[in-house]
Amino acid sequence: MPLFKVYFKQFTDKTIKLFIFVIVLQTFSMKNKTLIIIVIITATAAILSLGIYQKRTHQINASLLQIEQLMYERPDSAWKILQHMPPISQVRKEEQALHALLFTQAQYKNYIPVKSDSLLRIAEAYYRTSSDSLHKAWTLFYLAQYYRDSDEKEKALSYFQQANIASRNIENNQFKFLLNLHWANLLSDEDAENKGIEKYQTANKYAILLKDTLKQIDLFERWGWCYLLNGKYNQADSLFKEAMSLSMKTEIKFLEKNLLAQLATTAYLKKEYFLALNLINRSISLEKDSTELYPLWANKANIFLSMNQYDSVRTYLQKDIRNSTLYQKAGKQKIWYQYEEKMNNLPKALEYSKRYAELLDTIYQKELSSKIIELQHKYDYSLIQSENKLLKIKRQRLYISLTAICMAVLTVAVIFFYKRREEKRKLAEQMRSKDDLMKEMRLQLQEKTIDLHAAQEKIIEKEMALDKELSQREKMRSEYSSKEAAMRKEILRHSEIIRKMEQLNKMSQQDKIQSRSVVLSDEEQDNLAEIVNICYNNFTDRLWKKFPTLTKADISLCCLIKIGISNSNMLYLLDTSKVALKKRKNRLKHDKMGMDENDSLDEFIMEF
Repeated sequence: MPLFKVYFKQFTDKTIKLFIFVIVLQTFSMKNKTLIIIVIITATAAILSLGIYQKRTHQINASLLQIEQLMYERPDSAWKILQHMPPISQVRKEEQALHALLFTQAQYKNYIPVKSDSLLRIAEAYYRTSSDSLHKAWTLFYLAQYYRDSDEKEKALSYFQQANIASRNIENNQFKFLLNLHWANLLSDEDAENKGIEKYQTANKYAILLKDTLKQIDLFERWGWCYLLNGKYNQADSLFKEAMSLSMKTEIKFLEKNLLAQLATTAYLKKEYFLALNLINRSISLEKDSTELYPLWANKANIFLSMNQYDSVRTYLQKDIRNSTLYQKAGKQKIWYQYEEKMNNLPKALEYSKRYAELLDTIYQKELSSKIIELQHKYDYSLIQSENKLLKIKRQRLYISLTAICMAVLTVAVIFFYKRREEKRKLAEQMRSKDDLMKEMRLQLQEKTIDLHAAQEKIIEKEMALDKELSQREKMRSEYSSKEAAMRKEILRHSEIIRKMEQLNKMSQQDKIQSRSVVLSDEEQDNLAEIVNICYNNFTDRLWKKFPTLTKADISLCCLIKIGISNSNMLYLLDTSKVALKKRKNRLKHDKMGMDENDSLDEFIMEF
């Protein structure tokens, strides 16, 4: 590529014009005709290049303005057009800023995750010093959105405040509604209840001015949930009713269905169970999609549980939820657990409690993995950002070096033909400027390195927080294990085998030999297998699966070993002799389980 084209791509229009003007002035001072011709050709090429460049940027500017108008009505179409536009590095800073803002706006409007703030930083750098208040406010608003989604709440709140300041002198009710709505959501998430409600009130003012019913419904729903989560059920109920009144005007059934479910929730929390049941039934009647009925059925089962209508609870808990979310499945297992506990069915309660705990653990692990991946992405992005800045500095050094070389060559030629001493002085000044610029760049590099270290320290802090969370989770697991062991002990304490053991302990040796009352019947052996299966994580099912040739008698022997019954007591419980018991154990160990002579059957069963 010719040198003058590279030059035109690096500088603004004003700089280019100034360059051409200097060349023309220099031409008039030249006496060498060949040099004059060369300068004129160079200037002409520069003017033509400038004209092409300006024409292209004006076209891009017009396209961006059209996309901005399209964004409010057809955000999906705007997104498709933006994806096929040329790279922003090829246009002026004004177009770069607008393109970066619209690209991010299209992502949010089309529910596409924004993984980096690099584009928004381009827009922010331009609009910070621009008189364009509206675009500046939008840029700060989306930066707040990005940092809220990145769980950097303090930064998000700061940018919401900055966006509010930037929008004071603009008349755009749409922007001010969205700003106060999302600001309120963040404040509510941070337990800043009063401040959140204040922003909801401001957002409602602009929704009224917009005369947008759907916006008001959305606002009242969010506002109501803010009250609901803070235990203010009457205020929440009032806002949900306002939203319901507005939804009736729209005749959009899914809005009415959702609001009925929310009103049912407030009624349930207020212990108005009959009202809650009526509202949830109305919500169910409006739902046509069977997959959307699963959470409604679960809510209905929960209401019946509070009303002690246990048959109805069971009916709705037995509804199929194969396509439901992990949260819905966990909620259903919790209701099952509470139901079985109320029915005094401890084995079933323990089983559902275990399933509930397993689902909670799965949810926790997924959320933990997501947090770790997010932290890694942030760390990787900070490294990439630092590397890009270093590369930019290197490119700047290269451009400066090339410019200096060209100027040096030009200076030498001019010195040789015209003003030697004067041009030497100019060259010296340029070299001093270069040294100053290099110093400044080194300072910038040091600052960026400090920023990188700060980012790394922040990541370390978050990793420590995750470690603390893992420790708390381990404590919860330990508590659950203790509870499980207690429940297992309680179940075994009420079992027939323990009664038999207590009877044996009270009997004399002669009575043990003569009595047949302590011998386990077939039914008692079956009950023993079922109890051990529940208490020890499907012990008998797993044993049969691994060793399919085992008989019921073999299973009974394994169950006695599992719960710690001694060989001497087994003789009376199974009505056998020492020799027969030993043969039975050896046959079980060698023939059916394929164990070696040195292996211990009892240890294997206890650890299985």
